[in-house]
Amino acid sequence: MLENHATLARTRSYLETEICKKYPTREASSIARMIMEHTGYPSSIYLSDPHRMAGSGNIMQINKIVAEIHTGRPIQYILGYTHFCDLRFELDEHVLIPRPETEEMIYQIRADTYRSGCRMIDLGTGSGCIALSLKKYFPGCEVYALEKSRPALIRAKENGRLLNLDVTWIFGDMLQQQLLQVEEKFDLVVSNPPYVRKSERMMMDDNVLLHEPGMALFVEDQDPLIFYRAIRTFCLSHLRPGGILWVEINEKLGEETAALFTDAGFLDITIRKDIHKKDRFITASLPAHGI
Repeated sequence: MLENHATLARTRSYLETEICKKYPTREASSIARMIMEHTGYPSSIYLSDPHRMAGSGNIMQINKIVAEIHTGRPIQYILGYTHFCDLRFELDEHVLIPRPETEEMIYQIRADTYRSGCRMIDLGTGSGCIALSLKKYFPGCEVYALEKSRPALIRAKENGRLLNLDVTWIFGDMLQQQLLQVEEKFDLVVSNPPYVRKSERMMMDDNVLLHEPGMALFVEDQDPLIFYRAIRTFCLSHLRPGGILWVEINEKLGEETAALFTDAGFLDITIRKDIHKKDRFITASLPAHGI
């Protein structure tokens, strides 16, 4: 445990040493920085005044956080929040922790120009990070978000309230579209659906498997594209002619996923790579005259 009267330099060193027991060095350094900032010591303080003594209350809090890290619980759930697209999102175990790849998708969408008054929807919103980030970057557009988990939808709505961003929240399951009460047409449909095959679980860390909601991550091996077929069906009914689709995908199933939209008559179907050069996103559009 970190002792009382530890300096900030000692505190940071202790954190990195302990976190390295669970995480790679670079990730441990990032988590240590998050904890220092969370407990009142951002880098501007501990770098400029490394010999300053950490408060006893702060040390107690740090020791508690480190104990939770050793259990494998993700730091985002321990702290109760994360940052995504320069926004702070409150999190709990009912919602998936947003990934950098999803943030990358939002930044790519941001580079496109959408006229004021466009209507957008995020299918399977979870914490609301996609929908609320779109509203931030396109304040003149109407943004909707669909979610089938009531606890997740409660969390998303609370994030919207805390961020003072106006999104229309819809409770519903994209796999049961006959029950959806959605009549609007959209210019942009975005989704990061479950796409990890259950056989790929063995490649994932325990901190993900034991703590994040499985229904937001996994699909059955015998039907890994189930959500993409549902997204395609939704688009055929609710995406305006000329409208655009963005989806995050399993890097191993890019061609198969793209074929679903090719077969349905979508145009401009493109498999896009993420920063790690892996197939990660698909964009497509409906013909201007419709299908």
